[in-house]
Amino acid sequence: MAKIFGRKSLLLAVGALALTLVGGGVAVAAPDPGVDPGAVRVDGRVVQQPPVTQADIDAAKAAAAKAGPQQASATLFAVVSANGGLIRGDGAVSVTLLGLGQYQVVFNTPVNNGAFVGTIGLTGSVGVSPSGLISVVGRTNLAQGVFVQTWNAANQPANRSFHLAVFLP
Repeated sequence: MAKIFGRKSLLLAVGALALTLVGGGVAVAAPDPGVDPGAVRVDGRVVQQPPVTQADIDAAKAAAAKAGPQQASATLFAVVSANGGLIRGDGAVSVTLLGLGQYQVVFNTPVNNGAFVGTIGLTGSVGVSPSGLISVVGRTNLAQGVFVQTWNAANQPANRSFHLAVFLP
């Protein structure tokens, strides 16, 4: 009768099985899937978006229903004051100041497939704004919303006026 395994092969297989059973092997540390590696950190903590309220969702749905069908492509915009006032815009229906330097801008149509561009700027049409930083991203759980964060020149969260443009496909 032919030998399928030689003595050395059998010992190697039993040894590998024993190591596996007692916890041997390679461990790989995976990144936390809930945290974006490029997320903003302040004092070592990841800055998260505040939760969306049901009233925000209802208001966004009502605005979208009023607006009617979406165009093939569109550019929407909002000019927002430091205290969260909507100064002017096209397609923008509301702004909420969520916390220090954190804003929610809601449009009358879903923008979750669009591109967002924001810049620190005065609410008027002339003048020069003090320098600062801005970050824009889609609003968690609100397809019509954009989440905006602003900082002063010293990289500290600060309420700053800004201009936001949304380009839809």
